[in-house]
Amino acid sequence: MGKRMYWILKIIQDNKTNAMSAKEIVLKLQEHDIYVDIKTIYSCIQRINEFFYEWLHKDMIVAVKKSGFRIENEFFLDGELQFLLDSVTYHQDLDSHDKLRLKDKFMLLSSSHQQERLVQFSLKDKPLTFSLFLNLSTIMKAIENKTIISFQYINYEVKNNHLKEVPSTNGNNLDQYIVSPYQIILNNNHYYLISYNDKYKNTLTTYRIDRMRMIKTTQHQFIEIREQFDMDDEIEKMTNMYISKERTTLELECHQRLLREIVSHFGKDITAKKLYQETYLVKIKDVSMSEGLIGWIMMLQDQIKVVAPLSLQQDIKNRLIKLSRLYQDVI
Repeated sequence: MGKRMYWILKIIQDNKTNAMSAKEIVLKLQEHDIYVDIKTIYSCIQRINEFFYEWLHKDMIVAVKKSGFRIENEFFLDGELQFLLDSVTYHQDLDSHDKLRLKDKFMLLSSSHQQERLVQFSLKDKPLTFSLFLNLSTIMKAIENKTIISFQYINYEVKNNHLKEVPSTNGNNLDQYIVSPYQIILNNNHYYLISYNDKYKNTLTTYRIDRMRMIKTTQHQFIEIREQFDMDDEIEKMTNMYISKERTTLELECHQRLLREIVSHFGKDITAKKLYQETYLVKIKDVSMSEGLIGWIMMLQDQIKVVAPLSLQQDIKNRLIKLSRLYQDVI
């Protein structure tokens, strides 16, 4: 029954016309060496709808009077599937093989009509020396089973004017890092592992998973020290590693056209006062001073000016002076 249900669903999904009769489905099934009668088609469609009902809360396949059957409700909304496909396509830590395999799995739940509505982007072949999916799967199982893992952690050296990936030799045993894995977190579109490495006593260690190679489980004894830490606090510190605890009220002078960018960065809980023409003084409370904030301000160059705090204004001024010195000898 499972094979029949699968092919009936796929045949209806791939149908280019508005609906498909039970007789047409019977003939299509024969191309896959499946021979059934029309009564079985009705039975299988009922079971398919029962299977998907718990997710969709309505029938996936509907009967169109005098026409046959068609997909009425997609498993994913168009926007949901587009978002998932784009997230996979543009993820920097996935190679083209992993991207294509995951996209094909999403498409298994999508009709041909829906696929025609999607915006498809070509996959650029980006060869990688690791599989993010394999890394994550291995680590997740090790966390569940409380199993020690070993791995190499990459570094780079220059050879023939090109960067070459090499294993770091700062591990427990030269290029071998041996850790008790505790938790995976996502930060800035990269996955990190929080763990314990007995080379660094009584502290937690963090490793970027896309920089880990040759991950495997070992027979070493798992070491549990999480009770010594507030893990939620440790995760917050990891997630905000570039954010200072210092918080202040930020005042910016900018053109009206930048208001949308400021809202995108800080949210709508801001105040704005018109100074002259289309120039505004924007005030944002409870802002954390960070490298990320300074980088964002400097990225906008002369389109924005820090009015307060004065310490931040001076910091940016000093950085601009250093930057200018780098190019003093450039003609």
